[in-house]
Amino acid sequence: MFFGGKKYKVIIKNLNITIEVRGGTNLYEILVQNGIAVPSLCKGSGQCGKCKVRIVSADGKPINKPSKKDNIILAPISIDAGFRLACQYEVKSDILVDTTEFYRSPDVDTEIVSIKKKPSVKSEEKADSLDKKEIESAKNTDPTKAQDTLLEDIIKPQVIKVTPRKKEVNQENKPQENVSVLKQNEDLSPNEETYDPVDGVILVQYPQGVKYFTYSPSIDNISGEGFVKTSEKLISFINDIKFADFLYNKIGVKNAERLLIITDDRMGAGDILLNLITYHKIDLNGLFCEIVSPYEHPKDLLSFFRLVSNIKDNALSIPLDNLSDCYFSSSGKLYHLNCRYIVEDIKIMEFINVGKNPIIDISADLTELIIKDNLSNPDSILLTALLRTIASLKVLGIVDQNLNLKSRNELIDRIPLELLVKLSFRNEQRLFNIFRNKDVNIYISQNELDTINHLRVFINTLCTFTEKNCGKIDTLSFHTLSPMETLINEFINMSIIPQKFSKKTRHLHGDPVVNCIKFFNYKDIPSFIKKTFGEEFITLDLYKNEDFNNISKIFEKEFLSH
Repeated sequence: MFFGGKKYKVIIKNLNITIEVRGGTNLYEILVQNGIAVPSLCKGSGQCGKCKVRIVSADGKPINKPSKKDNIILAPISIDAGFRLACQYEVKSDILVDTTEFYRSPDVDTEIVSIKKKPSVKSEEKADSLDKKEIESAKNTDPTKAQDTLLEDIIKPQVIKVTPRKKEVNQENKPQENVSVLKQNEDLSPNEETYDPVDGVILVQYPQGVKYFTYSPSIDNISGEGFVKTSEKLISFINDIKFADFLYNKIGVKNAERLLIITDDRMGAGDILLNLITYHKIDLNGLFCEIVSPYEHPKDLLSFFRLVSNIKDNALSIPLDNLSDCYFSSSGKLYHLNCRYIVEDIKIMEFINVGKNPIIDISADLTELIIKDNLSNPDSILLTALLRTIASLKVLGIVDQNLNLKSRNELIDRIPLELLVKLSFRNEQRLFNIFRNKDVNIYISQNELDTINHLRVFINTLCTFTEKNCGKIDTLSFHTLSPMETLINEFINMSIIPQKFSKKTRHLHGDPVVNCIKFFNYKDIPSFIKKTFGEEFITLDLYKNEDFNNISKIFEKEFLSH
């Protein structure tokens, strides 16, 4: 069997679709890849809770136990009824999935939050009996016929949950020495009163329009989201009377008291926060408005939002699409690990920004491919598929432990002919052709192998340096915009991640802008930054750091020696 893994059936009950997948495949990815609409604000990273589906066993085996995020985000009654987050579910048996959204019964008053009638002893026993019987026979039950039992879950929004901050008090007011001090907002007092959140709106500028999120303090969560097509820039609205009309008629916001505008256009003078964003705040006829724009480059915005989404003490954040700027937080300090010039040889972006029809997997013997669309030629290869290919090349002896591709003459009597013909020499470098026909040629060259090797040196050096000079790493986070199943496993197998971090590493993907909801629990964004990251912001220029360079030389000898 291809890949040696057992295959299972995923039956989308409400759409009458059956999909055959390998064991361990992520359910959310299955649905997305097959064009099945799954609502999600976090793009399957387990933060918003909107990809909730009902799962029933199709072969008599129990469905997966709820994950930690299932238990945090979903109501117990939902879990008991077989609901799981699709992004947290790995297929390990034949299952029936229902992706229909909840609906309210026509006779339910939507103004009533919940009604709980105290039953008699007999009716309560009867109800318990019915509930157990219904759950035991769940695979033969239409979930849309039992919605009355899920009324509380219907009304409770399953989106990102932010624990409200009760009080923000500055216990110490000691000056810091030999570090850059974050600029405090002039309105922030040493003993700030408790802040009560208000109705808010987040507006994000995109090339074709404006993405918006509405925030409700009553649920402390996002209450709505959408997209408005417009050619006008958000900034142009601020000095225009049309802004109120835009909020009211285009978005349907009537009572907002706080507004957050996010634009990728660089703005003029303002507060520079974390050397990533320029911050302005203004009053728009009683509406408190904060404007966030990039300090130098649009990618600075992405770095800022990723920091917001990865708030953990002793966490090292490494964005694969922006290796120049990594961050580590520890004990009230935020370190900017400036890796500019160091990562110039790591040309990894071509494997992250893939085409429309990439190779998504490859067999261990390198003879069979899985392509996103088998009806057309592939145009690229996913990073995870590339790493699996390199691992297979090592096992077969086509590359050595230091990822040096051998020549055909060295391998002529050692590998099968069908692999030998894939080796070639062009443009003064050795190539291994993964896919080749008259129109398309996708290959691994020594340049790609060198890129992975330089990545191994960089990640191992950065982790070692951070623990030696900044603090112990409890969480190692890699960021990408696109989901990549098994990325962490492939990194560990290729020694890109030190083995001791194998259980501390996670992959965060998707657009992190939705995490701006966390700002609404603070008086303003500077208050959030001060409370979250502390007052010490330290930039370390690693390209001229002697200790970093010495550590790098050690790993270069290990990974780059010929």
